Amino acid sequence: MENQSAFAVKVAKAFSVIFQPFFMPVYALLFLFNGNSMFAVLPTATKLYCFGMTLLFLLLLPMAAVAIFKRFGLVTNYGLHERQERIYPLLTMIICTFAAFWLLRLVPYTQVVQQLFLVLVLLLSVFSIITLRWKISMHTMALGALCGFLLVLGTKYPGDMRGPFIWSLIISGIVGSCRIYLHRHTPAQVYAGFLLGCLVIFGVMG
Repeated sequence: MENQSAFAVKVAKAFSVIFQPFFMPVYALLFLFNGNSMFAVLPTATKLYCFGMTLLFLLLLPMAAVAIFKRFGLVTNYGLHERQERIYPLLTMIICTFAAFWLLRLVPYTQVVQQLFLVLVLLLSVFSIITLRWKISMHTMALGALCGFLLVLGTKYPGDMRGPFIWSLIISGIVGSCRIYLHRHTPAQVYAGFLLGCLVIFGVMG
């Protein structure tokens, strides 16, 4: 039983790492540019520019900032488990996401990605305010935003995004269960995070 429990913990932690909130914008672009949508035919240079901006400003720089914050004792671990330790990383993510949005304006055919990033700035701002009073799941918020984004693609633009949307829902359920199993969040915090991400994205972009 102990071996089974240890294995379950490892699996839960693996899902938490693979679907870190930092990775969600990258997954969103992979679905956007490689799925069955009208955006799959955009010029390769445009796709590479979007991926470059996303990797730099929404993944590498925020992760580097967390490492710096940890070095100076502003956060105790990379998981950002404590509610009060999320403030500085969240502010960094808001600034970096807005910078990516501004730089994307310099390139044509990036309007939908610009909209996504601008809505992410709004979502992260709302999440930061909530975090001051209550801890909700950043993992499920990010996955909820991904689901909302895929729902917008499937209902507003030509193409069939039902497959990616269903898979994102399944993954959301698995990751949410993992966060509860690891005692990182309560069920209410997991549900609230997912609903916040999905409703903000779909409500603004839909």
